[in-house]
Amino acid sequence: KFHSQGKIQEAAKLYQYFINQGFNDYRVFSNYGSILKSLKKLQEAELSTRKAIKIKPDFAEAHYNLGNILKDLDKLQEAEISYRKAIEINPDFADAYFNLGNLLKELGKLEEAELSYRKAIKINPNLAEAHYNLGNLLKELGKLQEAEISYRKAIEIKPDYAEVFWNLSLLELLQGDYKNGL
Repeated sequence: KFHSQGKIQEAAKLYQYFINQGFNDYRVFSNYGSILKSLKKLQEAELSTRKAIKIKPDFAEAHYNLGNILKDLDKLQEAEISYRKAIEINPDFADAYFNLGNLLKELGKLEEAELSYRKAIKINPNLAEAHYNLGNLLKELGKLQEAEISYRKAIEIKPDYAEVFWNLSLLELLQGDYKNGL
């Protein structure tokens, strides 16, 4: 209850108490790992999340969370494996595809990143951030018209998404559309 109310320190103490009392529930370790990540205690978060996975290996959310932790720890190859495992367990995990796309882009695997963003969008068409990141990637790949479509879709979903308007304006200027780009 503390965790859902944003009382992170209280929640952390309570989860630590449960663990010290011998609770061996994957949800305790997974939630504690999430709290530790939010407190920037990444090594401890990794250990707790790995414990949740050891208890329940088919818990997709824990693999996804571990991927986020490993990415923050700059263990990018391990993060990729964790995201892929989350997707293997739950093929409809849009956020896992989205974060995998972000990671693949960072690793320079642009075509794979594009596929991952597209899969996230197929699962959750209202994921504005996936449309935006796909637009950025398509722009980088020189697919300017497709990038424009992605940006416009992101704006349609989230009309106050300022970064998209900025990038759309830059894209329009790149395409020689000075009227709309300015």
